[in-house]
Amino acid sequence: MFFLFSVVGCSSSQKQTGPSRVSNWAYIPSSIVINPLSRIRTNEDPTKASVIVHIELQDGDGFSCRGVGELLITITSASGNNVDTKTYDLGDPKRNLELFDYVTRTYRIELLTGAEVPFVLVRASFDGGDSKTLRSKEKELINNSTSISN
Repeated sequence: MFFLFSVVGCSSSQKQTGPSRVSNWAYIPSSIVINPLSRIRTNEDPTKASVIVHIELQDGDGFSCRGVGELLITITSASGNNVDTKTYDLGDPKRNLELFDYVTRTYRIELLTGAEVPFVLVRASFDGGDSKTLRSKEKELINNSTSISN
């Protein structure tokens, strides 16, 4: 006797709605890191160089996670002058989803420097609404373009 079983199923992808703030979730961000994927990208037009910053939020176990709150990125030049400061509302589910790169598990932020620079210093902070604001270590991003002379 021979039996043939067939299983038919339906598949639908889950609607992406982004994270929501809950008070009892154990895996909330407990640290913030500027990921090594961060870099300076130069274009053919030297007035349009940009800084690509990958921000990684990590839970208490050191795993990458998403967060709900306010993300602040600060970029300064070699001389200490402020190049750019931007704030991102990660409490907005649509914005959170737009900025989050699911492959690298980081928030990918691109900021224009306006000109080629030899290096910049990047800092990030995250305020998740609790009493503790997370702050990254300062990270130096070096422009490896051959068009910059020392």
